[in-house]
Amino acid sequence: MAETLESEIRDVVATLRYPDAKSFREFVEALAKILDEARFDIRGEGVRVAGMDPAKVAYIEVFIPRESFLEYNVDESREEVYMGVRLESLASSLKKGKKGEPVLFKVSDDRIFIQIDSVVVKRFLIPNIEVYLDLPENLELEHDVEASVMSDVLKKTVKDVEIVGKEVEFEASQGKLVIRAKGEGRSKVEAVLQEGVSTALLYLDVREPSTSIYDVTYLKNVLNLTKIAEAVEIKFSSKKPLELVFKSPDGSRVRYLLAPSIV
Repeated sequence: MAETLESEIRDVVATLRYPDAKSFREFVEALAKILDEARFDIRGEGVRVAGMDPAKVAYIEVFIPRESFLEYNVDESREEVYMGVRLESLASSLKKGKKGEPVLFKVSDDRIFIQIDSVVVKRFLIPNIEVYLDLPENLELEHDVEASVMSDVLKKTVKDVEIVGKEVEFEASQGKLVIRAKGEGRSKVEAVLQEGVSTALLYLDVREPSTSIYDVTYLKNVLNLTKIAEAVEIKFSSKKPLELVFKSPDGSRVRYLLAPSIV
C-alpha cells in the first residue's frame, strides 16, 4: 500500500485542529500583506505569531487561544514548538478550505502536515523552515485617543479615502473622530463619527486632542481582518504610531501598529 502524506510526517510535536479553514486563512493573508515568512509559536496557552515589515513601518501580532481549537496537543517535554512557514505557501494551501471546514496541523521539527476536512479531504505537506525574528523591544504604547468603531464602517471609510489620496489623517477632539484625506487639486474626503450621532462610533475617549497621518496602503493591508471582528479598537496620539486591535468572538486577537507618515 502506498504511503499517505500523513504517514510521511514523523516525530510530531504538536497537533492542532482549527474549526474554520476560511477564518484561519484570513489571519494568514493579513500576515502575508506585511511578512514573507512567519514563525508560529505554539505554547500551552495558544498560538502566537508576530513580525515587522521589511521597512520597519508596520508591526503585527496574532494570538489564537487554545480554547479556539477543536484539538490542541503539544509535546509536554517541549517548552514551545515553532512552525515556520512561507506565508504565501500556507495561504495557498488554505485556499481550498471553506467556512466551517476544520483544518488540521501536525508539526514536526522539519515538516508540517495540513489537512482540510471537506467533501473531498485535502492534504498538504510543507517544510517547517527556520524564521529569524527581529522585533522591537518596547511595544507598550500610551495613547491620547482611544476609540471603538464598527469594523465594516472603518473598512469602507478607508476605501473612500484611498480613492482621493495616499495618506489618511485621523483627528480626534472631544466627542468627535474624523478620518480624512486630501488628493491632487482640491479633492478631499472625510468621515465624521460623532458621539450621540453616529451609531458606528461605539466608544471614544480623548485625553488630548490629536491629529496624525498614516500611509493608506499599510492601513488597508490589515483591514481584511474586519471579517473576524465586529468592532475595531483605534488608538493614537499626534504624530505617533496608530494601534488597531481586532478581537474575534472565539478569543483570538490581532494587534497592528503603524508608524506615522513623515510630512
